[in-house]
Amino acid sequence: MRHYIYIIIFSLCPILLSAQWKAVEKSRKEQPVWVGGAERNYLIVSAEAPTLELAKEKLLLSLKEQIVSSIATHITSQTTQQRQELVSGTNRDYSENTTSVITSKVSHIPFVSEISLSKAYDFYWVKLYNKKTKEYKYEYHVKYRFTDFELADLVNQFNEREKLLNDRLVEYSDRLEQITSVEDIDRTLNELKAFLYEFDIDDPRRSQTEQLSNNYRQLYNYIRIQQEESSEDKSFRFGLYLKDNPIYSTQKPQLRANCANRLSYDIDGNYYSVKYDDSGCYLDDENFIEVRFRFGNKIVSQKFYL
Repeated sequence: MRHYIYIIIFSLCPILLSAQWKAVEKSRKEQPVWVGGAERNYLIVSAEAPTLELAKEKLLLSLKEQIVSSIATHITSQTTQQRQELVSGTNRDYSENTTSVITSKVSHIPFVSEISLSKAYDFYWVKLYNKKTKEYKYEYHVKYRFTDFELADLVNQFNEREKLLNDRLVEYSDRLEQITSVEDIDRTLNELKAFLYEFDIDDPRRSQTEQLSNNYRQLYNYIRIQQEESSEDKSFRFGLYLKDNPIYSTQKPQLRANCANRLSYDIDGNYYSVKYDDSGCYLDDENFIEVRFRFGNKIVSQKFYL
C-alpha cells in the first residue's frame, strides 16, 4: 500500500510544481493549439527565461541550432551513404566526426545568420508568477516555417559552396608551378590568408591551406639574380629567375656602389640593364655594384664586379 502511495505522490509532483506558477500576462487570450506540438514544414520551438528578451535570445539560439542540425544530419547521411558504397564495416565513428565538422560548417551558411524571430509564422508568450518563491519567468513559443524544399535548397547551397572551396584549393595548388612574377606570390599569399578563414580548425583543408601558404612563401628563397651578357660598355645586365625559370617583378632594384656613380637602370621583361660611371674608381681596387631586392622577408642580392 505504501508503495502505491509513493507512486501517486511522485506522479503528482509535476502537477503540483506547475500549479505554483500562475499566468499573469499573455500575448493573446488563448494559447495556440500548435504550442508544444509538431507540424510538417514548421519548427515548434520554446524557451523560458527570467525576462522576455532573454527568452527570445534563448529561443533564437535554439531555433538556429535545430535548423543547423537538420541540415547537417541530412548532409551527413548523404556523405555516410556514399562512403558505405566504398567501405565495408561500421561507420559510426566516421558519421559522428563528419556530423561535428559539417555542423560547424553549416553554421556559416548565410541563411543561418538571416534567421530572425521577426520572420516567424506565429508566436506566443506568457508571463508566469510563482507565489511561493516570488519569482517571475517568461515562456516564449515560436512556429517557424522550414519546409522540405528549403532544407533541400540549403543542402544544395552547402554542397555547391564546398565544391567551390575544393576547386579553389586545387587551383592554388596548381598555380604553385605556374608563377611568372614576384607579385603573383605576394597576391596569392594574401588570398590564402583570407581563404584560411573559410575553414574551421577541425577541417583538414585548413592545414592544407596553411601548407600551401608555406610552399608559396618558400618560393622567395628560390629567387636568384643571374648575370647576362651585355654588349654595352660601362654597363652590365642581369635577370631574375625562380629556380631555372624567368620571373618578373615591378619592384625597383636598390643599387649600391663602392666607387661608381651616376647609376641608372632600364627594365625589359625580367632583364635589367644597369649603367654606371666608373671614373672615380681605381683599377687595383675591388670595385663593385651591389644589386638588392626585398621579396617577402627575403633579401636577394648580388655584387657585380667592375
